Amino acid sequence: MMKYLEKTDFPLKVFSIAIFIWILLAVSIFLLNKYVVFTGNNLLFPFSVIYPSSFLIIGSLFCLLFLGTACLAYCYHQKLSFFVVFLICILLIVFGNMGQGNIDIAFLQPFYYKGRQYYTDAVNITDWKLWILNFNSNLESFQLHTKTHPPYTTLLHYVFLEIFNGSILGMSLGFLTISLLSFPLMNIVMKNFNIDITKRKLLLLLFAVIPSVNIYLLVSIDAVILTSTLLFLCGISKIYLSNKLSFLGILMALAGIIMTNMLTFSGLFLFAFLGFLSLVTLYKKKFSVIIASAICFILTVGFFYLSFEYTGSNHLTTFFEASRSENPNGFMLLHSPIIYFFTRLEDMGEILIFLSFAYIAYFFSFKNKNFNLFTDKQINAFCFAGIGALGLMFLTGAYGTGETARACLYIVPFFVLFLKDLKYESLSILYVLCLLQTFAMQLIGNYYW
Repeated sequence: MMKYLEKTDFPLKVFSIAIFIWILLAVSIFLLNKYVVFTGNNLLFPFSVIYPSSFLIIGSLFCLLFLGTACLAYCYHQKLSFFVVFLICILLIVFGNMGQGNIDIAFLQPFYYKGRQYYTDAVNITDWKLWILNFNSNLESFQLHTKTHPPYTTLLHYVFLEIFNGSILGMSLGFLTISLLSFPLMNIVMKNFNIDITKRKLLLLLFAVIPSVNIYLLVSIDAVILTSTLLFLCGISKIYLSNKLSFLGILMALAGIIMTNMLTFSGLFLFAFLGFLSLVTLYKKKFSVIIASAICFILTVGFFYLSFEYTGSNHLTTFFEASRSENPNGFMLLHSPIIYFFTRLEDMGEILIFLSFAYIAYFFSFKNKNFNLFTDKQINAFCFAGIGALGLMFLTGAYGTGETARACLYIVPFFVLFLKDLKYESLSILYVLCLLQTFAMQLIGNYYW
């Protein structure tokens, strides 16, 4: 295997260095926590949440089924229609997560396990209008995830429970249905950037086997946020690439940005991204993105004002209350600089490892010109604007509790777009190595909080 990788010019040294640095940091931070100072990190850096797998036989069989399906899909992807590719992506998500052992562990426990999820508060809602009206005043009585998110996040759980007569499985399938829309939306984004048909098929399969996507797409609210973010990216990329205002583009961008901000305060990422992208396009004397950004901002503010008038829910007040609840001592750098530094390191490290070590190898290789990475200037500006916006959020102390592989699932499409011109042979190697890492991770660990 190693000889084959060397023959194909795979950046094996960078791959090995990445694994070595991970092990070194994991051991060093463990020892620091035990003998020197509390760094704010959990047991195994940079995994903020990881439990041993149940190692059920049926789970191992599903992992093998996941591996086999992914291999077959790779062999025949050129001949498959997009509809079949989408179906295979669904199977890869389901099979990968069923590697945990059974439906209860894969589909249900992420909602009710430990009794501290949104579900725990959602089942206690009797009158949703009264509940949302009193949300701020009752904030401290809610579970951690409920009180650090807008009320609509818990209300979405409530809506699915109402639709499915209290069934957790029904609610789980409702979440999964929305989350799976991320695949056709990702295809639209790639089509906007003129990625050829055959490569789009393989990139969609890769998207489905990237560890963070495969692990967290099944039943997490962050997978729904990934879908709404991709809806936004479909619209804004259309305007960005054509430098023309488009009604459909603005409508998709607006719908995506409103839905994202209804579900998470991390929706501010999209405004930061628009800010960076506007600066880039203004430098090039293109004005469509900044006009579209202004329209989206004004209409989003208008939406939340109307929401306040109708429901009594003040989004801005809730944001400040949630921030104070999560960081009662204020900006972390000022009162806990060591924890601030090491949790920032954890936030970045977890995203990278859940992208896969193979992706890290290509991304940080000095030979990336040989692989045709970073050759598309439009994609570079677009994607680095997204990464820059996320970096700015990290600097503010966001994601102090880690779990960025899940909570920042929305950043993965930006990294996938970088692969537009990656040589086909290199993309194939990335797919296989990424698949093997996800197979191992699903087999040995459980990552739900």
